[in-house]
Amino acid sequence: MTKKKFTAMAAIILFIHMILIIFYGTQKEAFHEDEYYSYSTSAGYESMNPYGPIQEKSGMDILSYFFVTDELRFDFANVVQIHEKDVHPPLYYVTLHFVMSLFPYSFYKWFGILLNACYSLIACGGIMFFIFHMDKSPHSYFLSLLSGLLYAIHPAFISNVMLTRMYCMSVMWTVLFIDVFVMAMQNLTHSRKRFAAITLCGAATCYFAFLTHYFCLYIPFFLTLGFCIYAVVRTLCYKEKCFLRMLLFGASLLAALGLAFLTFPSSIDQILSEERGEAAFGGLFGSDLFSMLKLFLPVLNKNFFSGMLYPIMGILMISLLIGIIFILKRKHQNIPMPRTNFAILGIGLPMAMITVWITSKTALFLGDASCRYFYPAAALLLPFIAYTICKAVFLAESLFSTAKAKAILSIALAIGILLPAIAGHIQGNILFLYQDKAETLQYARDNAQYPLVMIYDPNTRYKTMYIANELWPFERIVFIRYDEEATVIESDTLKSAEKLIVYMDGPEEILDRLVAQNDRLNSWSLLRHDKNYYVYVLE
Repeated sequence: MTKKKFTAMAAIILFIHMILIIFYGTQKEAFHEDEYYSYSTSAGYESMNPYGPIQEKSGMDILSYFFVTDELRFDFANVVQIHEKDVHPPLYYVTLHFVMSLFPYSFYKWFGILLNACYSLIACGGIMFFIFHMDKSPHSYFLSLLSGLLYAIHPAFISNVMLTRMYCMSVMWTVLFIDVFVMAMQNLTHSRKRFAAITLCGAATCYFAFLTHYFCLYIPFFLTLGFCIYAVVRTLCYKEKCFLRMLLFGASLLAALGLAFLTFPSSIDQILSEERGEAAFGGLFGSDLFSMLKLFLPVLNKNFFSGMLYPIMGILMISLLIGIIFILKRKHQNIPMPRTNFAILGIGLPMAMITVWITSKTALFLGDASCRYFYPAAALLLPFIAYTICKAVFLAESLFSTAKAKAILSIALAIGILLPAIAGHIQGNILFLYQDKAETLQYARDNAQYPLVMIYDPNTRYKTMYIANELWPFERIVFIRYDEEATVIESDTLKSAEKLIVYMDGPEEILDRLVAQNDRLNSWSLLRHDKNYYVYVLE
């Protein structure tokens, strides 16, 4: 395959990824609760929770917390200041604020989806770059395109685009660091200018990754540590003068982190003092790995491997065994082995995955939604597994003498590698679409002329934001704070309404009081029970 054909095929793969993003993006009906926080803080608002015993707003008032006004347009300092009180760094939200500022007084789900699509397309291209430069065999084009296609169609990474959160940007920085790492590993005796350029790119990537999500640093840490250990071994055993360069490479990454701390000083408090920072360190040094496996493994099996985790791991072990036998055979025949030095990747990526595993606080286990913690590591681990299996199969390629047989082998191999991703689409493993909310939202639009009553517990008032898009259609929304006997429900709107839609986080006796004070209402009935509220109709 020529480079021109390879470039064209790579562009087609990126186009396929974009088409899938748009296809599933049109099906997204609602948002994860963290997405509401992403949009509201990126718009420049610290909180949208209701206050006071009783308060009336409109759906447009609620929606206004999710778009940028003229006063807040391009006010990046305000977004950073808001996230100083959070447990996450601000870079992703600053970029989301930029996109939202281009369209003031507007809110669209595509703000987050298309922004994430840009990051994901860069990551997809970076994975093809990574595999292509990692392998110098005649199969490098095929392996690179197959890895890129695996990422492009995999439900997990399309799901990541559907979630307006910093994880998609985290994947991008992780992949870009791997690209830099691969270029550094290719030749430990680069010219000074080339080595300096690679080192600066690695440092810049770590700097931006730190300001996106602190978990982003796990993979650079383990790979750089392995790189430095490898350099020491090469220096001691083969007298190669590469240790100093690797020391400079590691030092530059540490300097980048120091600069990141200076850029966003609140990160120190967020990492060391905040609730999740303490939980992460507690998990790192005190977690029971097996209990975490019981929680996360079934979720990862379903969403990353479509239920085929154990067969794939078995095939991977066999592939590794074939590779070891091949290496021993070549060594026995005194055939020089290619110096790829990429065993570090095979160790570093699982180590990063396990570290994310044990530092993810058990309380943060949220079923399928927990997959988002693993997207950066999985974006590299899945193509690396595919690469390992393919290389083992190609070792047996000599058994297939004709070009036709080799072509059939390649097609069969591609189908086998892509099978879990294809099965994931069939199983409906695209997350964060919330298609089950379509009927709920239609009911809200059909009844928008009637008042909606939100009866909330002051201790859990943040839940009112979790259903924000269900509130947007209503012309009148009455927030009532539940304080037992002190609960105030006196309102002209409530006394004169022909019908009330009530979201309840309190005792049902309040419903009786609402009916009693309105001559037009006779009874109440339970409409549905959602995750956060009971929903009633008073008629």
